Amino acid sequence: MIGPDGAFPPVGRSLTYRTAVHQPLAYLAWRKLLHAKLPEGQVRAATMATQRRIFADPSNFEADGFLTIGFARHQPSLGDVYSNAGSMYITSESLLPLGLPASDSYWTVPAQPWTMRKAYEGQDFPKDYYIAN
Repeated sequence: MIGPDGAFPPVGRSLTYRTAVHQPLAYLAWRKLLHAKLPEGQVRAATMATQRRIFADPSNFEADGFLTIGFARHQPSLGDVYSNAGSMYITSESLLPLGLPASDSYWTVPAQPWTMRKAYEGQDFPKDYYIAN
C-alpha cells in the first residue's frame, strides 16, 4: 500500500502517529525476521520513501524541533481529545531499524523497488498476498 512516491492511505484514527503504521515492517527488519518475499532492500526503500514523504513539510516540527499534531504537516484538526505532543512520538516505532549497525545488510544491500513502484513503472511484478510463516 506504499505508493511509488512514498504516499500511503491516510486511514484510521491514529493518523497523527504518522509512519508508526510501518512498525511491523520495522520490527521484522530489526529482528531479522523479514520473510523472503519482503527483501531488506525493498522494505528499506519503501519505508524510507514514506519517511521522506511524511516529513517533507517543515511544519511537522515546532521551532524547538518537537513533532506537531498532524499527518504530513501540522494538522491539529486530526488530533483527538487524547492527542498531545508526546503521543506523536509513537511514530518512532517505525524507526526500529536505526538500532541496526551501519554495516548491517539492512543498510548495505541495494535498494529494490516495491510493488507499487514496479507496477507504476511498467515493470513485471508478483501479486502481493498474505504471508504466512
